[in-house]
Amino acid sequence: MTASEVQSKVFRVDEFQNPTLSPERRKQLETIEAEPLDMSVDSVLSAAVKQTGLEDFGDMGFRDRLARILGEVEGDTNTWKISKKRIVATCIKAAANRLKNQEFLKRNPAVDAVEIDRPIFITGLPRSGTTHLENLIAADRRLRYLPVYLGSEAVPTPGEVPDRDGKDPRWVRSNNHWNQMKANPIMAAMHEHSPDHACGENELQIPDFASYQWEWMADVPKWRDFYFSEDQVPHYQYGRTMLKAIAYQMPDDRRWILKGNAQSEQLPALMTVYPDAIVVMTHRDPLAILQSVLTMRGLSVLAHQKVPNIEAHVNYWVDRIEHMLRCYIRDMDKVPDGQRVDLLFQDIMGDDVGTAQRVLTAAGLPLSDDSEKDMRDYMDNHPRGRDGRVVYDLEGNFKLDIDKLRQRFNFYTDRFAVRHEVK
Repeated sequence: MTASEVQSKVFRVDEFQNPTLSPERRKQLETIEAEPLDMSVDSVLSAAVKQTGLEDFGDMGFRDRLARILGEVEGDTNTWKISKKRIVATCIKAAANRLKNQEFLKRNPAVDAVEIDRPIFITGLPRSGTTHLENLIAADRRLRYLPVYLGSEAVPTPGEVPDRDGKDPRWVRSNNHWNQMKANPIMAAMHEHSPDHACGENELQIPDFASYQWEWMADVPKWRDFYFSEDQVPHYQYGRTMLKAIAYQMPDDRRWILKGNAQSEQLPALMTVYPDAIVVMTHRDPLAILQSVLTMRGLSVLAHQKVPNIEAHVNYWVDRIEHMLRCYIRDMDKVPDGQRVDLLFQDIMGDDVGTAQRVLTAAGLPLSDDSEKDMRDYMDNHPRGRDGRVVYDLEGNFKLDIDKLRQRFNFYTDRFAVRHEVK
């Protein structure tokens, strides 16, 4: 079956204006509310030490960032305790990864000498086609990419060995996580996160308790404001170090193709840490981005809040998308001449392979029959809509005035000629 022949399931989320819980589910959640939960920094770090048998976290400056995340989630009286437990588990995993990262770097000082040469960064906003474009370009045999399972765990757990099938335990854990995620067919349709799929470079910053990734995992507006106020260069340097650690484990002369949606608002930090990077910005109708972001992140709001505050959710992400776009326009000229490529979403969708080839040309990689074949093979094996498609309703689900939104984002659409997808 080719990309053009796939039959798609159609999903629609109608709960945003009248969110309800079944009596059985509410009773389960209320029962968990009575269970104890220690959300202290010391508890999280002690659990990570116990899990790994390691004790050296490296620079302890991260404690303040961890405390901010835990404290904000703990103080949110509208978040179910089961969701708070999930955040604690995420923080323990991040802290355990930090311990393993530090141990690996101490044992392998040669990591520091690893070169990251002229990486290609896809930097568009979330839901603007970045994941598709990254995976498509990554199909070119001349490039390497960051797979989900290594983004989740950059270095191996000391003492672990491959299973009887030769699979890396990190891959197995990532695959188990993906199987849990795709049990929700809407999530599977919106965003593949299988272990070999390409993921964002920002994942490597999570053990440093940095990046905007935490905004996707919890309702943390105070964290967002702190993130805006902090110099992100040290955290990008941490991510680069862990990318070098991955390259050290798996030596390969190929150049990297990477992605990071937050890079659109962090171009100065990105170019400080990766001065020879090729930066590719995908431009899409902001209203189309919003309807997808609001739906995707909104599913978490429905699941994790006792009384889903859809209005606050909408206001947060409308502001967030505007901030990212304004930062990109402000800083895009900080990318040196010849290192930035601006792509329109409609062009990517109209000619995926041709647009991807434009990126390769800009990156100094000659066009070739092998490259085009690699990409067309990828498209045939990953047809659009193979896991279904989601029908969005920006006005109906989220009570937004389309005309007012259009005016709000004129600063961007007057600059980049994106096709209006939302009418």
